[in-house]
Amino acid sequence: MGDVRTPMPRTALDDQVWIHNLLDAADEVIYFKDLESRFLRVSHGYARLHGRASPDDLVGLTDFDLFDTVHAQGAFDDEQRIIATGEPLVGKVERETWHGRADSWVSSSKYPLRDTHGTILGTFGVSRDITGRVQAEQELERVARERELVNGELSRVSAELAAVLAASPDAISRYGPDLRYRYVNPACERLWGRVGEEIIGRTDREVGTDEAFMELWEAGLRRVLATGVDGQLEFEVDAGVPQGLWLHAALTAERGADGIPTGVLASVRDVTAMKRAERELAHRAMHDEVTGLPNRRLLMDRMRQSLLRLRRRPGAVALLFVDLDRFKQVNDEYGHDQGDKVLLTVAERLTGVARAQDTVARLGGDEFAILCEQVDLSAGGCNVAERIVSVLAAPYVLEAGVVELAASVGIAVTDDADTDPLALLRRADAAMYRVKEAGGNGYRSASAGQAPERAIDTSPGSQR
Repeated sequence: MGDVRTPMPRTALDDQVWIHNLLDAADEVIYFKDLESRFLRVSHGYARLHGRASPDDLVGLTDFDLFDTVHAQGAFDDEQRIIATGEPLVGKVERETWHGRADSWVSSSKYPLRDTHGTILGTFGVSRDITGRVQAEQELERVARERELVNGELSRVSAELAAVLAASPDAISRYGPDLRYRYVNPACERLWGRVGEEIIGRTDREVGTDEAFMELWEAGLRRVLATGVDGQLEFEVDAGVPQGLWLHAALTAERGADGIPTGVLASVRDVTAMKRAERELAHRAMHDEVTGLPNRRLLMDRMRQSLLRLRRRPGAVALLFVDLDRFKQVNDEYGHDQGDKVLLTVAERLTGVARAQDTVARLGGDEFAILCEQVDLSAGGCNVAERIVSVLAAPYVLEAGVVELAASVGIAVTDDADTDPLALLRRADAAMYRVKEAGGNGYRSASAGQAPERAIDTSPGSQR
């Protein structure tokens, strides 16, 4: 049989050895307190925690001498409750608030201190510093809260963005690097007349977009993908409306983490109304408001173009200056509204006399002009002038009665491409005034190389 060792009997010396190793040699935070929560004995680890050279330096002190009042009062209340009830407090997480140093966190367990008869003499406790763990947990909680806030903000922004995209009148779409649709908003669906399921994952060609449009559109998308430079396009598409549909597109490169374009964001806006307004403004700038005929500015531009064409194609250009005789009486007797009706009728009659390639313009008031290209230089536009005098002499039927007018026509003809357009207009104007001086209701011609006073060919017929 093996040796059987008899346990050593417990002696007072043994207790001292255990207590010495527990309190003096160990680095743990251990303390004993009396009924008033004054320290009776502490471990070396507790003394070092409080910057004391010896555990004896803490004997007789209380937590009020070591900690902030709030923490000290909480510890005192816990210990008095243990003394009163005999119930221990195990694993309580406490925040220690210090004077002149950062707070710390401990896991503290406190028990009633009893003598051999069970009488409570005070309390004793063991605490373990868990500041690192608590701070890590607090950091995790902070990160979780921030993540929750960020996620909430992302959700809010996403919801707002979705609402904006859904309500936007602009057709917004996203293209991948293969030019396939990744996203379309409701306005884009309405523009192309298709729902998202019919568009997403397909190219414009697969969707069935017009070929003429595709040549312009695909080139713009590929240019943004290749260069990363944002671009703009403006184009007209056939949408089955009378004047077409004008669209303006802003193309923006979408980039990956490396900065390389990975797709294109397209925002397309219907600018048809703006285009029509621009055309209307341009038309008004170049046309007479009452008759709709070209105005003086447009006439002068077309005169310059006609004279330039003489360099490529020899011929002659004739300008006929038309002034109504006695038109002022119409305005005075019948009012300007009726006078405008007469001007409209004059415009219709002059347009009927002119050829399709001629320009009929209203210069202002009761003055009109007809620009004729490729005319017979010898005839000098006299045949056109005769027709003008004839058609304008026909009666004008108004609401208040019938009005008879006449016209004075001055003609200027040139075959010189270097002729000044304004000088040509002045010659025709001067020739017209010679007709006025002779009584009106006729025409007179002045060649570009002759002074107006040498005008010839006074028209036959009565002078009014």
